[in-house]
Amino acid sequence: MTVSYNSDVSSVSSTNFLRLLLRWKGSIWKSVSSELLIWCSFYLSIAVVYHYFLFPNGYYDAFNDVAYYCGKELHNYIPLTFMLAFFVSIIVERWRTVFVNMGWIESVALTLNTVIISRCEEARLIRRNIVRYLVLAQILTFRDISIRVRRRFPNIDTIKKAGFMTVAEEKMLEDLELSYNKYWVPVNWCVTLTNQAGAKGYTSSPPGLVHLIQEIKNFRNGLATLCNYDWCPIPIAYPQVVFFAVRVYFIFCLISRQYIRVPNKDFESVQLFIRPFITIIEFICIVGWMKVAEALLNPLGEDDDDFESNFLIDKNIFTGMKIVDCFDEVPPLVEDTFSDPGAVPIYSEDSQRNYQNGALVGSVSNVTLAQFDENITMVPVAPRLSVGDIHSHDRPSIRRRYRSGNASQTVSRASSFREPRLQRQSSEGERNDAYEMDHEPYLEEPSSPTKHAKFFTNLTKVDENDDEDLPATAKTSVVSRV
Repeated sequence: MTVSYNSDVSSVSSTNFLRLLLRWKGSIWKSVSSELLIWCSFYLSIAVVYHYFLFPNGYYDAFNDVAYYCGKELHNYIPLTFMLAFFVSIIVERWRTVFVNMGWIESVALTLNTVIISRCEEARLIRRNIVRYLVLAQILTFRDISIRVRRRFPNIDTIKKAGFMTVAEEKMLEDLELSYNKYWVPVNWCVTLTNQAGAKGYTSSPPGLVHLIQEIKNFRNGLATLCNYDWCPIPIAYPQVVFFAVRVYFIFCLISRQYIRVPNKDFESVQLFIRPFITIIEFICIVGWMKVAEALLNPLGEDDDDFESNFLIDKNIFTGMKIVDCFDEVPPLVEDTFSDPGAVPIYSEDSQRNYQNGALVGSVSNVTLAQFDENITMVPVAPRLSVGDIHSHDRPSIRRRYRSGNASQTVSRASSFREPRLQRQSSEGERNDAYEMDHEPYLEEPSSPTKHAKFFTNLTKVDENDDEDLPATAKTSVVSRV
């Protein structure tokens, strides 16, 4: 059964790590325990032979040479991290696709109630049989790709005994001469019943009938995707090389971790019991990573975290039947409590005891720049390029004046409309030196039509002094973009 741990991580706390770490079912400890025990046994055996037989008798030189070459640049010989990361990313993507296409009956059942709206007995049976046929197609598909479903339904007779198929339907399925799979047969029955419902006037509209057939096709496409992933897995050479690399890596570690560059008898006991700790941590991380990929290779298997295919079949048949049986049932219309203008959200007292306001509002929504009834003066702005987007050779007509104290220098009218004056707030003791641009007085009063006309007329005027130095393309750069 799928291991659920979401309740343990519902909130961040210092104990969540321990809650997850101490679990056994589906845990990393369970997945690597057998291989870790075997590796530790071999490690201790080699360590005892080396430290208590080879080293005291002076026969450690040859062993040290082998251990040295086994451990020399071990990570460069086997790019284990890269291989595992790429492999796991592919496996997770396949796992996600399989989960999305498992097949859920709710959308089809709700569409049935929307499209086949007749209240007669035949229409009710059509709705129920379409649901049952889709679940039957799911069972026939899962029997060939999920060992759990195969154990539940080892042959067609068990499907009939479970109520998913009648005797007549079983005979039709067996009499169909076809050398390939017959997953499509129940889906074909669904489409036929849909067409009969449309021909007899049980449906709401032809577009609704088309939409119902599309929902049936989507259900079938999901099952086809599962079959494709089962028929064409990742090339076996890829998982082989990854799993082989992990095991070879730690075989090298068995020998290389025994290597002692400087013989020291007083340090033998420490070497024997302390040196493997770091290697064991590395073993748990890397082999656990590999075990995750191995478990995700076939999510329809029998591992702790594989998908519950049988539960999905049971849920689909009972939920789908209940949905179509509740056709045309609705509670009486009443005035709800939220119609009251003074209605407020209601929470339990315990949920609000230590709760802080978590309203989702804009980050600057509480910034007040003007009062609600304050009169804000609005001015028109000429369409133009930003100063930063104009190259230096394209903007010789944009004149500036340098103001120091009260001294100022006038600029041409042609340049004044391009850069409205940017007011700078002066402060005491500070020189208000800045580059500013003139703007016409009529820009401050946009309400006058004549002033608007005068403003836009001036857009086509260029100062004669400026035109002399302008390139041919730059003379009309501003006007052409207006």
